[in-house]
Amino acid sequence: MTKGARRDRGGESGRPGGGVGQWAAARELFLDNLKVILIAVIIAGHAIIGYSELDWWSYADVREVTLSSVTVAVLFAVAAPFALLVVPLLFLIAGLLTPLSLDRKGVRRFVRDRLLRLGIPFVLFALLIWPLLEYALFRLLGNPVGLLEEGSLDTGVLWFIGALLTFSLVYAAWIRVAGPRRGVRRSGAEIGLRHLLLLVAGVTVAAFLVRLAVPFEGDSKYVDLNFYQWPASVGLFGLGIAISGAGWLSAVPDRLRRLSRTATLVAAVAFAGAAIYGTTLEGEFEEVWGGGWHWRPLAFAAAESALAVFGAVWVLGVAQRRLDRRFRWARPAISRSAYGAFMLQGVVLFGLAVALRPLPLPAEVKALGVATVGVAGCFALAWLLISRVPGVSRVL
Repeated sequence: MTKGARRDRGGESGRPGGGVGQWAAARELFLDNLKVILIAVIIAGHAIIGYSELDWWSYADVREVTLSSVTVAVLFAVAAPFALLVVPLLFLIAGLLTPLSLDRKGVRRFVRDRLLRLGIPFVLFALLIWPLLEYALFRLLGNPVGLLEEGSLDTGVLWFIGALLTFSLVYAAWIRVAGPRRGVRRSGAEIGLRHLLLLVAGVTVAAFLVRLAVPFEGDSKYVDLNFYQWPASVGLFGLGIAISGAGWLSAVPDRLRRLSRTATLVAAVAFAGAAIYGTTLEGEFEEVWGGGWHWRPLAFAAAESALAVFGAVWVLGVAQRRLDRRFRWARPAISRSAYGAFMLQGVVLFGLAVALRPLPLPAEVKALGVATVGVAGCFALAWLLISRVPGVSRVL
C-alpha cells in the first residue's frame, strides 16, 4: 500500500470529523500545502487583474485606476505562462484523489458527498451569491447592469466547481456502468513521455475546436462555465485518474518530471512571446487569443496545452519533493480553509478594492495591497465560518 493510500483513510472530502487535527493527520502534506499555494495564487491573480484592462475579473469593469502597459507586459511575459497551469494542476490533483475516494465510499456515498460539497456551494454561490454580488458592486459604483445583461449567467470563479462536479459525476456513472471496482489498481500502465505528448495533441485539437464556438474568455449562450478551458480540465482530470493506481500520488517518475520541466520551460518561453505579440500588435489580440480557423489560435492552444500538461506534471513532482512537510505558514487550519477561501474570494476582494477606491494611489500599489490582504482575508474568513458557524464545515 502506498503512502498516499495510507494517509487517505481520514477522508478526501475534507470534513474535520473529530477536529482539525484529526483531519490534518489523514492528509498528504504536499497536496494540502500545494492547494494552499495554488488557491493563494488564484486569489492574488484576480486581485491584480482587477486593475487591468483585461475583462477577466469583474472589478476591472469599474476600476478607478489602471495598471501601466509596462506592468501588464511584464505580468504577461512572466506570470501568465505559469498562471495557465494552475487550474489544470488542480484538476490533476482532483483526478488523482477521485478513484481512492470512490473506492472507499462506494458510488452512492461518493455521489452524495460530491453533491453536498460541490453541488450545494455551486448553486448558492455561482447561481445566487456571485450574480448578486456583481450586481451590488456595479450598482454601488454607478454602473448598474442586469443580472443577464450579457446574455448568459456569469458564474465567476465557480465555473471550476461546476466543472469538477460534472467530471466527478460522469466518472461515478462510468464506474457504475462498468461494474464495481475492487480497489485502486497498483499496477496500472506506465505513463511515459509519449502518452503526455498525445495528451497535449488531443487537448490542443479539442481546445481549438471548442473555441470556434466559445472563444477564449468568451461566454456560452446561457451559463458562463468557461467551456473554452474544459479541454485541458478534462484532460488533466482524466490523467489524474489514469495515474492514480501507478504510484504517482507518492512520486512522479523522476525522468518524466525532468522531461516535463524542460517541456514546460520551452512552452513558457513560446507562450511569453505569443503573449507579448498578442498584446502589443494593435488589432491582433482577438486573432491570437480568441478562436477561429487560423494558425495563431492553434499555436496559442498548443502552447497553452503544453503548459497545462507538462507544467502540471512537473509542479506535482516538485511539490512531492519540496512541500511534503509542515510549514509555519501552512497550519492545519489554513489547509482546511483553502476551499472556503476560494469560494469567498469575490466578497473579500471586492470589499477591499472598494475600500481602497477613495485613496489616491497608483494601480500597482492598490493591486499589491488587495492581493496581499485579500489572500489573508479569504483564508481567515473561511476558517471563521468553518469553525464558528454550525453546518458550514459540511460544505466548506
